[in-house]
Amino acid sequence: MVWVGLIQAYLLMTIIAVLLVLGSRQANPRKWNVVGALAHCPPLIAALSSLAVFKSMGALGIVRVAIAFHFVWLCLESFAALYPGQLSEIGRSE
Repeated sequence: MVWVGLIQAYLLMTIIAVLLVLGSRQANPRKWNVVGALAHCPPLIAALSSLAVFKSMGALGIVRVAIAFHFVWLCLESFAALYPGQLSEIGRSE
């Protein structure tokens, strides 16, 4: 059961990543930064709410890596979405 859930989760995140790359080439990519930030919320919430389970399995170290990964990308995507400047237009002026 768990293996099937993990495969589904990773495949869904891969689809979201491809959509984000394609969407970032649009005229207004800021909305895709919001989608990217939101995409990191469910795995982050799941990992944080299951710390006791992972601790009992002896997998707390692996989960900490996953939490750090999703937290960093949540912050980066949120910053890119909320940044008031032309961050999304860098490299497009030429």
